[in-house]
Amino acid sequence: MKIIGWIVLQGLVWAQVGSPPHEKYLSAVAAARRRDTVQAIQLLREVLTAQPSHLRAAVYLGRLYLDKRQYSALRAIGWSLVQQGPSAAVAQGWGVFFLGSAYTAAQQEDSLDMLWRRFVLPYRRDSLYILRSVSKAAEKGKISAAALQGIASSGLLVSDTGLLPVPVPFFPSNLGPNVNTPYSEYFPSLTADSRRLYFTTTRPKPGRALPSGEQSDEDIYWCEGEARAVTWGPPTALPINTDKHEGASFFSSDGQTVIFGMCHLPEGYGDCDMYVSRLHGTVWSKPVNLGPVINTKYWDTQPCLSADGKRLYFASDRPGGMGGADIWYSDWKDGQWQPPVNLGPPINTREDEYNPFIAADGKTLYFGSTGHPGYGGRDMFFSVLTSLGWSEPKNLGYPFNTEKDEKSLFVDTRGEYAYVALERPEGKGREDIYVFRLWPEIKPVGLATYVRGQVIDAKSRAPLGATIKVVDIESRDTVRSLTSNQATGEFILSLPLGRRYACFAESPGYLFYSGHFDLSHTDTVYNLLIPLQKVEKGASLTLRNVFFDFDKATLRPESEVELREVARLLRENPRWRVEVQGHTDSIGTASYNQTLSQRRAEAVRTYLIEQGIAAERITARGYGFTRPVATNRTGEGRALNRRTEIVFVE
Repeated sequence: MKIIGWIVLQGLVWAQVGSPPHEKYLSAVAAARRRDTVQAIQLLREVLTAQPSHLRAAVYLGRLYLDKRQYSALRAIGWSLVQQGPSAAVAQGWGVFFLGSAYTAAQQEDSLDMLWRRFVLPYRRDSLYILRSVSKAAEKGKISAAALQGIASSGLLVSDTGLLPVPVPFFPSNLGPNVNTPYSEYFPSLTADSRRLYFTTTRPKPGRALPSGEQSDEDIYWCEGEARAVTWGPPTALPINTDKHEGASFFSSDGQTVIFGMCHLPEGYGDCDMYVSRLHGTVWSKPVNLGPVINTKYWDTQPCLSADGKRLYFASDRPGGMGGADIWYSDWKDGQWQPPVNLGPPINTREDEYNPFIAADGKTLYFGSTGHPGYGGRDMFFSVLTSLGWSEPKNLGYPFNTEKDEKSLFVDTRGEYAYVALERPEGKGREDIYVFRLWPEIKPVGLATYVRGQVIDAKSRAPLGATIKVVDIESRDTVRSLTSNQATGEFILSLPLGRRYACFAESPGYLFYSGHFDLSHTDTVYNLLIPLQKVEKGASLTLRNVFFDFDKATLRPESEVELREVARLLRENPRWRVEVQGHTDSIGTASYNQTLSQRRAEAVRTYLIEQGIAAERITARGYGFTRPVATNRTGEGRALNRRTEIVFVE
């Protein structure tokens, strides 16, 4: 449950900051974050013994009891809160929720009726007690245990801030028994094509049984399946798992890199640190601590990489933030992560912000918070990056957000579906992972698609590890840079829509591949097979990003993106001479096309010479329409025939 009058709670608690009980409270929160619930409960009890009015400690303790299903202790906390009286509306609201949850679990309908009559019914006209599950019978004064059960289990108490429980079209589907178990599954992360799912789980390790309900240490697993499927293949444990907690994890969009949290390791810097491991062929590298620039002696975890891999978002309670845990980010520059920057308001508050997720558009941020107006426990919100900064966060709505803790949201590349960890009555156990379709109001503001491909040797057809680079043709910025898998040659990347891109794949000893993605008006999904030719006599390179104006031989500025790559290739292979070949379609006379193709080939040669390539290494020749590679009867075929090629001649 969350009471929307949270500002009142902030005022009660923050006056206590700096006192010894509050310091112990912060230690309890740190213990809970590292999954040491026993220690957290003990510390919170000590806080309340020393300072019974510490409302935040009481609420946190109640939430831990609820999570652990310790209903007898939960009732005691509930009664201590409701007995503070109507003047302490926030405390009483939490008390009603805790008592209602405990009585509902025990199926004590008489106690539920008593709770309704004594603590809810007298204030039903007050805006503080607008309850989302009040049935028509209850509205008419016909009190029933069933009505109260719905209200108490929801725990939704809203104030006059205007956040009313207007339902959103949230229809989640459980991902099934290969993903979900009687234990907890959370922190979903998917590749850009949504065909591989990674997640954290507390299930027992293979061959090791646990008593019923007992949680194992956290491990990372993965499954394969179809995008948005509710049936996934058998799960596989990641080989980097240990007997420690491999907690919050996030995988790069190509699935080749994972950043994850681990706590209290001897070589660590603090409570919880972030580590990185990379997939080399079929082998995951030994995890490496991200180092003191990123990690501190405090709690640093819950990572999220932007789609281009250039920005790392994470949660931390280090000094210099807005309050409790905040969202921070670090940029990858000059081969290393830069000092983290606090995301600031309006994202961060005096309470806790956690589990950031940045959509593939790089502009839409989803995150959890206890400091923004919500419906219960920890709620999820989203904000959009504009020219003026981050927009005011918006709650994802009810019934996505409830009185429980909603967390670890992941939105797919195309911004159509999302994956979330939820604890629901119909689930397989504790927290399960669900998939649901995003409704328009919470979709990413910018759309994206993905490119999936495989790089192979053109002759042997063997997979190749290759560097993949995607460049925005207009800005000439490199927007994606990654490596295809050494064992399979496969790669996956996402691209925002509304732009044109040049794509290059290269491997030592081979000619580079040139591709072109025009996403200015389409949202095409690309599936590529990229055969690379070795640098040898007769090998040819088709330039797909060299552009001329109609009926002209003047290179357009965006052609420089690819021609610079050609110049670099020639510098790396100085013993080779090449022929620049110009080709046209069959529109027009043979003489006209021969002349045009010759002029265009010479324009490319001139550019390469200006880039420092010796003139004697380059010849230019136009072939008109004499060497078509496709039919000239269609527009698509003619577009393929209009091309420039580089042929290695000796």
